[in-house]
Amino acid sequence: MKNTQSRLFGYIFRNKKTSLLFRILTVILFIILAAAFAVSITYSMIMEENFYKRTGNGIRKEYSKNFLVVMYQTSDDFLRKFREGIYKKAEEKHIRIDFINVESINEAINIINTAVAAKVDGIIAQGIYDSDYIQVIKKAIENGITVEFVFTDAWGIDRAYFVGYNAYDYGKMASRSAIEQLHETKGDIALMVQSVTYNEKDVTGGLFIEGFKSIVDKYPRVNLVEISRTSYDMFSAEDITYDILSRYPDIDVIVCTSERDSFGVAQVVIDLNRVGDIKIIGAGVSEDIIKYIELEVIASSFDMNPELMSQLCIENLIGDRVSGDYFETPIEAVTYKNVHKYKK
Repeated sequence: MKNTQSRLFGYIFRNKKTSLLFRILTVILFIILAAAFAVSITYSMIMEENFYKRTGNGIRKEYSKNFLVVMYQTSDDFLRKFREGIYKKAEEKHIRIDFINVESINEAINIINTAVAAKVDGIIAQGIYDSDYIQVIKKAIENGITVEFVFTDAWGIDRAYFVGYNAYDYGKMASRSAIEQLHETKGDIALMVQSVTYNEKDVTGGLFIEGFKSIVDKYPRVNLVEISRTSYDMFSAEDITYDILSRYPDIDVIVCTSERDSFGVAQVVIDLNRVGDIKIIGAGVSEDIIKYIELEVIASSFDMNPELMSQLCIENLIGDRVSGDYFETPIEAVTYKNVHKYKK
């Protein structure tokens, strides 16, 4: 086989006409491949441009501004409604949106750095107190990019706006809901607060706890026996619930501040056959949460109004609202009595 190949190549390169023809064919093949590659790249760029500049009826549409939206959410229901609201409002206002839900702080930092380099017009992001995250947000502001926080706020940053619920009032509402579940206004309550970081400068989590305690402290026979910080890990709530029940087996109410934690606590209560014995105050209005409220596994939950949040975020960045930097969105308690309003 090797002798045959050697003879073939020897013939090609020793024969001048054949060698010239071979080289010409090689050049032609190279040109064809290069042209095909160029056409492929050009086509991809055109398709991407059309994706962002084409409306549903096929009419090309130029966008006036480019905004980046960076979320760090564990609630699929909240995220879906917020994303849909952002895109809908942005389309009305001719705004191009890059919407990304990250899985880590480092991913958020990298994406924001890229957006700064691309000179986007605005950034909508969650306020998170992490030193590296704070620095990249400050970098964006220094480069003339308008930064707006949504859902969670953070100290130490000169952001232009904040859109979200009043965490202190939310804590008070959750506290009242928990106390309503106690027989003769007497019993033990555990509180699970989801937080991206365990830093004491977690503004949203800290305000929620303060609001919660401000109501509990008025009832001498109500004991707040545990305040736990949960992470964004999928099994964080389950692990903490088992730990709470091992130390406080007679706990009366467990309060959660995230949809994932609410679902996790509910699963443990069901597995241990303690439905009705342990009351759950949840968060969010996903299909699972609604189902558990109907089954009275979860006593009550709270709608954070993501649709309104998304609308206000876009209006602020394009200047439709002229005063203030803090925009509070209402929270509604969802119980067995009104859960029918949330069924699809």
